[in-house]
Amino acid sequence: MPRLARRAGVPLTAALLLSAALAGCGGGASDDGSVTLRFVWWGNEDRAKVTNQAVEEFQRRNPGIKVETEYSGYDAYFQKLSTQVAGGAGPDLLQLDRATVGEYAGRGVLADLTEHVGGHIKTDDIPDTLLAGGEVGGKQHAIPAGQTTQMLVFDPAPFTAAGATVPSAPGEKWTWAQFAEAVNKVGAAGSVAGTTDFGWAVDWFEVWLHQNGEALYTGDGKLGFDAAKLTEYWTMVSALRPGKGATAPEVTTKMDGSVQNSGMVTKQSASEIGYDSSLTGYFTSYGPTVRTAPLPSDTAESGMAALPPVLFGVSQRSKHKDAAAKLLDFLVNDPDAGKVLGASRGVPPNSEVREQVCGAAVDATKLVCDHESAQEDKIGPSFGPWPTGSAAVKRDFQRTYDDVIFNRVGIAEAAERVVRDAEQALGS
Repeated sequence: MPRLARRAGVPLTAALLLSAALAGCGGGASDDGSVTLRFVWWGNEDRAKVTNQAVEEFQRRNPGIKVETEYSGYDAYFQKLSTQVAGGAGPDLLQLDRATVGEYAGRGVLADLTEHVGGHIKTDDIPDTLLAGGEVGGKQHAIPAGQTTQMLVFDPAPFTAAGATVPSAPGEKWTWAQFAEAVNKVGAAGSVAGTTDFGWAVDWFEVWLHQNGEALYTGDGKLGFDAAKLTEYWTMVSALRPGKGATAPEVTTKMDGSVQNSGMVTKQSASEIGYDSSLTGYFTSYGPTVRTAPLPSDTAESGMAALPPVLFGVSQRSKHKDAAAKLLDFLVNDPDAGKVLGASRGVPPNSEVREQVCGAAVDATKLVCDHESAQEDKIGPSFGPWPTGSAAVKRDFQRTYDDVIFNRVGIAEAAERVVRDAEQALGS
């Protein structure tokens, strides 16, 4: 759940508008009749390793299709992708998330996959609640690459040493007050903060809104909250910082959703709110001692949902849509691909493949499967795709929170700014 780039780059909207007038992407057919696809994604090295292995198997089975792959970190990925799309050199198959699928579909960059569903792309074993995450304007523009839900990932040792309790049994719950007590104990007892400050990410605010019967966005793509609600939320989170229950601003400002920049992985906090699709990265980068717990809630609603962590889309300008759709289908539906990919993008979206993968899971993949199983009674349906303009909301939300934690602006004033800018972004 990465943040959007802070640095200068090709503006997304301008890049996508330019794309409509420029040449198609992808390589042409070679003299031997084979075609070459470009497939790009963002993620950590563990995701890249298994994805390339799956692509190699696809090429072995489909000798007439060659696949060139490329990956990077989230910020660099979208900066480069927007430039390539604007220049007519975009990839054939690309990875998206909830903040960008609506943007790219709305600007005409993504092909309508409806005609491929049932043909090159099978969706019978993918839950409708997940598929809905790739629907924009009533059309299937992207297919979920996995299923994820929210979690608290933590190292049990600092919590045990501080005498702090974390829910461990399936079905066990805790409140935000109990969570605050636990992370404050960890912060007071040790050299690391109890948790990474989670006020920076609009994703976790969305969870809290759902716990309180509200939503980030309305069904018609408008803002679903007011400044008073955001003020209440940021006030709750900010109360953790003085006692080192949450990380210092110097740590929080570096958060970008990547594992390598995680406050926990860099050993500056003992826990972190995240998506369980990142657990393979935590397992590799922090260590096998990591465990998970449900998110706190003061209501009967957990706010946790079954979401597509990322989605795959086919470029509207691709010269080889059928081949790209075939690769997409292989990645999400093939049992052998499922064995290789494991939980690198959350549990597999295909329910039969998921059962197979989780049934044989070990190490990091088992952590993901076990979390989903333990929290099954708390996981609700998907919140749905974010509307066009949400990428700007996500970016501005974090930038404004930086101003809050560095005391450049008060919480109430900052919340008013977020609402004002969000309404403008969604109305543009």
